[in-house]
Amino acid sequence: MVLLSACSSGGSDGGDSPTNPEPRANNELTPIVQTKTTETIEQLIDGKLEKRTYLIRYPKDQLEDSYPVVIFFHDAESSGELFLNQSPQLNNLIDSGEFIGIFPDAYQQRWNTSIDAGINDIEFVRSIIANFNSSKLFDTTKIYGVGISNGAELVNSIAKQTEIFTAIAPILGQQTVSTSQLPWLATTSVLQINGTADQQIPVDGGTSSSGELYLSAQQSAENWASNSYCNLTPSTRSAIWNGYNVMEYTFDNCMANSMVRHIIVEGARQLDDFSATVNLYKLIWDFFASISDYSAAGQLSKKFKILALGDSYTIGQGVCSTCGFPQQLKDRLNLEQSQEHEFSVQVIATTGWTTSDLKNAIVAQSPSNDFDLVTLLIGVNNQFQNRPFSLYETELIQLIDTAVGLVGADPEKLIIVSIPDYAFTPFGQSFNPEKISSELDRYNEFAQQYSQANKLSYVYITDITRRGLDEQNLVAGDRLHPSALAYSQFVNRIMPLALKKLSLAE
Repeated sequence: MVLLSACSSGGSDGGDSPTNPEPRANNELTPIVQTKTTETIEQLIDGKLEKRTYLIRYPKDQLEDSYPVVIFFHDAESSGELFLNQSPQLNNLIDSGEFIGIFPDAYQQRWNTSIDAGINDIEFVRSIIANFNSSKLFDTTKIYGVGISNGAELVNSIAKQTEIFTAIAPILGQQTVSTSQLPWLATTSVLQINGTADQQIPVDGGTSSSGELYLSAQQSAENWASNSYCNLTPSTRSAIWNGYNVMEYTFDNCMANSMVRHIIVEGARQLDDFSATVNLYKLIWDFFASISDYSAAGQLSKKFKILALGDSYTIGQGVCSTCGFPQQLKDRLNLEQSQEHEFSVQVIATTGWTTSDLKNAIVAQSPSNDFDLVTLLIGVNNQFQNRPFSLYETELIQLIDTAVGLVGADPEKLIIVSIPDYAFTPFGQSFNPEKISSELDRYNEFAQQYSQANKLSYVYITDITRRGLDEQNLVAGDRLHPSALAYSQFVNRIMPLALKKLSLAE
């Protein structure tokens, strides 16, 4: 039994509570100036009325008639307000007008996901949604659920037992065995994210720290895919998040244009391990938003082509074939843009190439001129091979002109990347590191000044590589080139520019 009572800060008046979970006519939730309010619902628990609270976070400027709703379920021993306060990404998304965020509080800080629940958290959520009906600001046709660990348990359970959510994102928590066996009521799109070193919920299945019996993360994703009659042979993509290898499995061709994606982060124990360098909640929101777009269009809206020009730093010498920065950039775009767009990358680069070699290779390979984005990182071998600096000055400009021609003569689609400093590697220490750094500074200063003078985009990553002696995990196993982690940090700096140039930024 759930009773609706007055809001603690949402502008509702007092009065007697009704005897059923229907909203009162005078319980208006539309805010006037507030961006954050706390609402209260009374629920009968063990024969006693208990106050249950939930926080509503509204967009800063409410310019739309209605907004989608995302309900966020915190982990055990936490709260809705703490979830919001620890997530600047969420505040930014909400203030940009993407959705209204709802942050409920678990009873005694733990969600009850047992099928024979003494505390009916599903009914609690239903009552929160019933309270929306008094305001047109909430688009109740678009309600989504996000949960972390214990909150992920509840999100999975609600999605199996109700038709509340259009899509869900359980983070660090797959389905329990009992939840997986529940009757399937509605087609739900799912973005499931797991870490292989999770100490609370075993990624390979089994009993959790709270005593629940879980499917493996893979079995859970396959169960969702089977429920929606998806193609059970998933497509795969790889990426690197904050140095952790990431694999994404997508089950498509599902009923009602739904979709199931499973992202597994190798070695991650908790959310903080990888969320620092990944805008996780934007990735999740893009997935949610793409479900409606994908259902309406029935297909991907655009395929973007990226061209990467350079040398060993571009092919990713010393790291895996998908660990260089162009591949990581492509994979990050594919992950963060969900299924709305598709990205591919072509690389024209070889270890040891100078500016002259790259010029000749572009002529020989004759790439098309319809790329959507091009990166250029070249010059270290000019320095290493003691080529005249004047050659670099001349040929870099020629390469820039050529690169611009390969993106439809649009200089806005070019990103010039600074040269890493190999003086800060074991290999570089065997030479004259001070001389190397000084000469590379000269190369980078020329490229940067030319870029500024011609209003071209220039990304400086040299400082990342200059931490190589102190942070050995930034150097590849060959003791010379950047590691996969270093390249992921390159991508962190390139990514905002790439999104802007591809017209995908907020």
